Amino acid sequence: MQLDILIVGVLFPAIPLMMINFGNRYSLLAGLIRSLHDTVINAQTPADDSARFFQQIASLRLLAVTQTFSAVAFILNLSAMISLYLNTGDAGSWLFFSAIILMIVSMVLFTLEIQIANSALDVHLSDLEKHQEWRDYQESKKRRRKPVAKQPDAKKPT
Repeated sequence: MQLDILIVGVLFPAIPLMMINFGNRYSLLAGLIRSLHDTVINAQTPADDSARFFQQIASLRLLAVTQTFSAVAFILNLSAMISLYLNTGDAGSWLFFSAIILMIVSMVLFTLEIQIANSALDVHLSDLEKHQEWRDYQESKKRRRKPVAKQPDAKKPT
């Protein structure tokens, strides 16, 4: 297959968008970890909270690796475009292939991070289910969903 600069250019906008997505998740997780850190330092926390803290640290580290792979893929994609612009097609093909492989690795790591985040959220949700306020909230949602049957209007005496 002959590689054209336009084909390489297709991947160009996708990588920065993915990096923005990874960066936003990284920022949110970092803020959550800072909040948990303050909670742990200021008060005695149970072992369950410490386990959640370490899960989120693992998730944050995985996101950092994911961002690194995406950044390298972006650099390789730019290098492939330059290579194709300078008519060195073989080098451009290998650079583009490497960029695609790194994006695949990045997406797999991102999927793993999502799984870690979901398991941490499951723990939080199971804690919520133990509290009465959460049960009250769930009951109020159920009541709002049920349609209320309208009673027929009483006839007014004339």
